Amino acid sequence: MSLHDTGILRYTCENSYDKIHSGELMPVLLSTVDMQDLAAKLAKKRLWRAKWTAYGMDKHSHYDMWRVSVSPTEYHTRLSLPTKGLRIIFVEKREERGITDKGFVKVRFRYTECRVEALPPAPQPQTQEQYIRVT
Repeated sequence: MSLHDTGILRYTCENSYDKIHSGELMPVLLSTVDMQDLAAKLAKKRLWRAKWTAYGMDKHSHYDMWRVSVSPTEYHTRLSLPTKGLRIIFVEKREERGITDKGFVKVRFRYTECRVEALPPAPQPQTQEQYIRVT
């Protein structure tokens, strides 16, 4: 007897990433309280441990940005978890720690916070009619 006969559907699909972004399957969304709890849990850990914990939450997770400067002293690393419907942003602050004997500035990046938000919907591909102009 198969799972379909018993009325139990188990989510085992090889191309689940494509099905989620095509709209066939919708990810289970977390509440804002759950997102805040996850952000607090990841903020307590060291940066690498937090990144690997978040990366391991979803089979199809991927990094959108890696240490991108959003201001002179703030850097973001953004991780998307499409199956969970989450986007996690790790925030680091740049600290200058003096000057070397050769005149270079010593820089250190300190992990300060973690932000968890819902993943925005994927943009729909344009059809061929949208590319054609009528003259």
